[in-house]
Amino acid sequence: MNSFDPQVIAAMARWPNVPAVYGWLRLDRRGQWHLIDRGRPDFDPVRDAAGSPITSPPILDFIHRNYGVTDEGCWFWQNGPQRVFVDLDLAPRILRILGEGQSATLVDHTGLELGPIRSAAMAPDGTLWLRATEHYGAIHDLDLAALDIEFSEGPLPMLRWHGIQLPIDAIRHPDTTYRFTHRPRPAEAR
Repeated sequence: MNSFDPQVIAAMARWPNVPAVYGWLRLDRRGQWHLIDRGRPDFDPVRDAAGSPITSPPILDFIHRNYGVTDEGCWFWQNGPQRVFVDLDLAPRILRILGEGQSATLVDHTGLELGPIRSAAMAPDGTLWLRATEHYGAIHDLDLAALDIEFSEGPLPMLRWHGIQLPIDAIRHPDTTYRFTHRPRPAEAR
């Protein structure tokens, strides 16, 4: 499932034992990356925990191309030989709607197209989750209104997308349903 840049793969082979880092990179609920500079001399875990937005297009492209997941559902950025685990505020993929009508597509925050929707679910906080064949994610809150959702007398609301209707199931714990970890930490710190 993970495919990385050739230079990243070469760096991993050259330096195989670089320790992973935790708590330095955060993905917010709108798909924005944040660097948490824990090494700064005046770092305050309360004041600085949100981090600073990463806005450099080349750095964002590099993160997006080398974003992956472990078998245990811990998401990370493979930064050369170093694995940088990501703290997720909501989901590992934040989905946006590009275009309108039948030409609209669902794309995640990295630019990956989701593909045909296989299932839909809503969490208690109102977040809509969509699953395709291989990928899943949470709809960006600003795009929720662009979806055709029917709340009728039936037992479940229905999502209409590209000529199909999908029931929107209720889920209590998206991280359990989709098998991901919000705050990956080393095994000894869990």
